Amino acid sequence: MTSFLRQARTRYSNLNRNSRILLIFFSAVFMLLCYYSSREIQSYPEEIIEQHVVKSSNGVYKIPKGPLPSVNLVVAATSKEDYSWVKDLKVPGMVVVPYIADNTSAPHHAVKNKGHEAMMYHQYFYDFYDNLPDISILIHSQQLSWHVEQLLDQSMIFSINHLDLREVQRRQFVNLRVTWGIGCSTLSINTTKVTEESGNQPEQKEMQEAFRANFNIYDIPEILATPCCSQIAVKKEKILSVPKEQYKHHINWLENTHLPDSISGRTWEHMWQYLFMQKSIDCPLEHKAYCRLYHICFGGREQYDEWIELMQGREKLERELRKVREDEEKSKADLSIAQKKHNEEQKKKEEQAKKDKKEFKKTEWKQEKNEAAENAKKKMKEWLEEELKSVKEAIRVRKEVAVVRGSVESNRVAEGEDLYGDEMEPGVEAKILPPPTTTKGAGGAEGTGVRGSGYGGGVRI
Repeated sequence: MTSFLRQARTRYSNLNRNSRILLIFFSAVFMLLCYYSSREIQSYPEEIIEQHVVKSSNGVYKIPKGPLPSVNLVVAATSKEDYSWVKDLKVPGMVVVPYIADNTSAPHHAVKNKGHEAMMYHQYFYDFYDNLPDISILIHSQQLSWHVEQLLDQSMIFSINHLDLREVQRRQFVNLRVTWGIGCSTLSINTTKVTEESGNQPEQKEMQEAFRANFNIYDIPEILATPCCSQIAVKKEKILSVPKEQYKHHINWLENTHLPDSISGRTWEHMWQYLFMQKSIDCPLEHKAYCRLYHICFGGREQYDEWIELMQGREKLERELRKVREDEEKSKADLSIAQKKHNEEQKKKEEQAKKDKKEFKKTEWKQEKNEAAENAKKKMKEWLEEELKSVKEAIRVRKEVAVVRGSVESNRVAEGEDLYGDEMEPGVEAKILPPPTTTKGAGGAEGTGVRGSGYGGGVRI
């Protein structure tokens, strides 16, 4: 062995510098291979290695990419409603579960045709409690409806095909409607107004009684706010966080309440966020919610507001153009009546002239309107049509750009941070909650408190 080492040293000393370096490099590689081959290699599932990273004010969330979650699409319908459009949905492996309100022979049905979609949603939660998919999406039967925003083409097909299931998993409960206009910044519910009639919110005066009956709590939140209109997506864990018997309690209330069917159903439009999140106010910032939930990212609040202004401009032009066209049709109708009256008068004069055997000279019909004014109206109509065409094109292009921007995950992460607002961009609470009140504490010290802070202090049944 000693002789072998002596020969090796002699050979090594006879090598030139480059050869020595190569020998050292290959020796090191060989030793590393031997070392790692002797260790147990630990493998990780791909869904753990590949993750979505989502930033939030509450921290950084990592959601496994992996296989897509299992999904049930619960469609609340009557036996006469057509929901065959669901065949055009592109969600892989999604199972459609129709709940029929007025047919107790249907595979899935409500115990009683009351409470509109609220009854069927609770019935689904109760029936499927022990056999839930990862995500349940609950919707109405209509494919096209004002319940879906114009940015989403007012289409459930567009909405569900663009819905980010990973975002649903992260937030655990989402309202499929985003805009604040009905339910958040306007038409939120004040539960203290139990005697005031409201044509737009007939359910408001019933909300205190409905909330107390369903959740059995004394300290009822003053303000209930969430986008309308009872189309939601819920993660399995959130559904299971509510005891099964509580869903039965809600079914019984809907079945036995003295409230009219339409009102009892509408009360639940304002309570889903409390059932699953214990929040009375759930109004994510619109542009961030669109970006995160539907991958339509305008780039920020300012750019989103510009798109809103274009939409408002389009609506104004459409109203003006509609009025011009109505005036045009009215003018044509008036002209036709006037001409008919003139022709009848001419005919009477001709007949009288024949009786009197007098020469009759037919008068020429003259239009009783100002040609200059009509020309001005025509030019206004042409201008409005051209402007409307231009604005519609601008809206189309901006939306397409927003969809392209939303296809990049880093853009969604950047724009979607602080979903409920911050100091620079406050949330809806700043608009609808009562101002803080100053109170005297022990020893005369002053403190501040907010009435109706949005979180009920009660205990579930």
